[in-house]
Amino acid sequence: MIITVTLNPAFDHILFLPELHLGKFNRVQSTIRMPGGKGVNVACSLAVLGEETVATGFLGGHGCSMFERTLRKIGVTTNFIYVDQEIRTDFFLIEEKKNRQSLVVEKGSSIELRYLNSFKSNFERLLSSAELVEIGGSLPKGVAPNFVKELVSLANKKKVKVVLNLPEKLLLECLSGTDLFIVYPDLRENKRMFGEDIYKPSARLNIAKELLKRGSEIVILKYGNLNYIVATKEEMWEGEIELPKSSVLIGVRDAMLAGFIHNYLAKNNVGEALKYALGSGRSAAKNIRNYPASKKEVEEFLLMAKVRKVS
Repeated sequence: MIITVTLNPAFDHILFLPELHLGKFNRVQSTIRMPGGKGVNVACSLAVLGEETVATGFLGGHGCSMFERTLRKIGVTTNFIYVDQEIRTDFFLIEEKKNRQSLVVEKGSSIELRYLNSFKSNFERLLSSAELVEIGGSLPKGVAPNFVKELVSLANKKKVKVVLNLPEKLLLECLSGTDLFIVYPDLRENKRMFGEDIYKPSARLNIAKELLKRGSEIVILKYGNLNYIVATKEEMWEGEIELPKSSVLIGVRDAMLAGFIHNYLAKNNVGEALKYALGSGRSAAKNIRNYPASKKEVEEFLLMAKVRKVS
């Protein structure tokens, strides 16, 4: 069983319109509303790929039942802690004429200490049946970065593999004194880590080496729409796959991570897992949702992936 943790889940609301005119009236042509947040996205993708997956985190407000019902239809088991706050909404604006995509993110409500304690107890119970836990996304108000490190330590004690899919500052809090299976920094906001530009090949090498030195078994770095390097202490791979202009990028990086986890756990081969991951991301982009359309489509798209061993 795989657990995914989303402490700050959201409804992802995608708005399609020809072009956004700031300060003026805009009419949306169509919309999609679905459960989101990094761990939730990974859970949906893993379920589509056939993994037994449990999504946990905090949920609150009137949208809870719809949020969970939608996840269960995809095949995700839900085990959230309920809070007395409304779930946030993130808005994705897709301008079809300009081929431009914008993201507007809400911070989320504050989480009280009693809910944090309940979550920790529930999380520890779930770990007893887990092979791997993925922790992804931002933190809601009232949750300190050290809380995530506590979750990692609990998983380490239970010998459960840990995957961190987090923004740089939060990720750095968790690197010291922990054992990590996969580290996947979310660098969408600043495109930098350790002061290095992710778009420079030499910087990617330095970032990967530093993360490996700090205790990660595998490092995944994204530096384009579907351009990646995957590094271990023994080898490094580079991969990419072409996306059509009409692709919707919501959830693509999380679908990629889910594809990598699914394949690597089965085959223990970095190159093959990267290829499979790219197929998974490509399928999610075509699906216009935050998860692949089907396992069959992923296996078709992975044939388009360009993967090579760098070192």
